[in-house]
Amino acid sequence: MKVRRVKVPRDLRPRIAAVATRHRFGSPRAVIDHFLAVGLQAYGLPEGDVGERLRRAVEERGYSSVDELVEHLLLRGLRAYEEPEDDRALLEARLRGLGYIE
Repeated sequence: MKVRRVKVPRDLRPRIAAVATRHRFGSPRAVIDHFLAVGLQAYGLPEGDVGERLRRAVEERGYSSVDELVEHLLLRGLRAYEEPEDDRALLEARLRGLGYIE
């Protein structure tokens, strides 16, 4: 899933880049795409155009804008990947439980 353009808050960009490197996503864009896909899936939205799914989530979930929703989904994803875990198995179980890995 490729998202054309979403506004990524400037202060989140270094954190996203760090997650991309640490977890071998390949690029910050891949991290953004992944976080949005997982977040929208968690809201139970059907597959389709990402822009439309974002707009629908804003309407259904009461966000004030697409930018607010995107920031929320990115922060949620960052928290899942940034929180330190001493045990790799615990981290993987946590990410699996949140829907970030299968």
